[in-house]
Amino acid sequence: MYTLEEKICILLGEKGVVGPKFFQLWEMFDGAEDLVANIGKSKQAQEILGASYSEIVASFKRQQYEKLVDNMCKHEVVAVSYFSNDYPERLRQIDDKPYILFCKGDVSLLDSQCLSVVGTRKISSYGRRVTKDFTAVLCEYFTIVSGLAYGVDSVAHETTLDEHGKTIAVLGGGLLSVYPASNQGLADRIVRSGGLLVTEYGMDATPWAYHFPHRNRLVSALGKGLLVCQAPAKSGTNSTVELALEQGRDVFAVPGEIYDASFWGNNHLIKSVQGVCVTTPRDIVDFYGLDREETTRQTYQMSIEEQAVVNALTDGPLSFDNLVERTGISAGELNFLLANLELRSIIAKLAGNTYRLYGGIE
Repeated sequence: MYTLEEKICILLGEKGVVGPKFFQLWEMFDGAEDLVANIGKSKQAQEILGASYSEIVASFKRQQYEKLVDNMCKHEVVAVSYFSNDYPERLRQIDDKPYILFCKGDVSLLDSQCLSVVGTRKISSYGRRVTKDFTAVLCEYFTIVSGLAYGVDSVAHETTLDEHGKTIAVLGGGLLSVYPASNQGLADRIVRSGGLLVTEYGMDATPWAYHFPHRNRLVSALGKGLLVCQAPAKSGTNSTVELALEQGRDVFAVPGEIYDASFWGNNHLIKSVQGVCVTTPRDIVDFYGLDREETTRQTYQMSIEEQAVVNALTDGPLSFDNLVERTGISAGELNFLLANLELRSIIAKLAGNTYRLYGGIE
């Protein structure tokens, strides 16, 4: 099932060997068989692995990776190594790339069109509404990636599942040590619903605090873009944003009240980086040029007057006055019709009292 290269990655991943040390070690040997045969004779390998060297050498001698593979199969865990065809191209592009991913669920989601949704654990009512409203729309177009933490992460995962979308949860510990423990039910639901749990840490690895900032580079790297729903000044979200920018990912932020410290990160980001401000999920859909017709076409029942408005907007955006002229509908009635069409996401209001179609009308 697994090649020797992949089994080496599994064993070293379970032993907690970090990525830079793995790649340094790998370059010392002439392939997998040479590493297994000669790691116990290498002083350079001993220097790289430090205190864990003797235990790792003994594990190779006992071929402990075979037992690890059996245990993974027992728990329906799949390993995706740097040498696997399933390894996502987006992770190959980053500097501090993982050499092993332990996965439970649909591994193919690693190479799907993803968007990362992040934010504070201490979510406000406004932050919850933002996360739900944005995720409910965006999960129609993207696999939603987040970190299974309290707050924004949990709301993003739950909303995606409620909307029958796909989601990836990137863990800061082992698959058998879900953190927080109260989210074990959510983790199980993600897998049952065709989603994916993924981590670079061994199956029983303790979710130490320092794992989570390191984990965040994978949350940002897996997405085409990163949406910040709510972030105070001191938040791991801000470091995730920095990672996303370093990785060349698009970053989006929803504005918050200027007097609310829990949105300092959002508002600071909007001031600091041009073009990150979004006020509707359609801003992100339009940014990527995604057409609702390419995903799920929707059929709407409309009155004769509503259909007249839609027909008028078919050729492009129109001002309110132009719509009155084109449709022959009175200004008062047109205001009412436009409000209803906007609520149903059939049209969008632009600056200057101008309107356009969302698309996907049948």
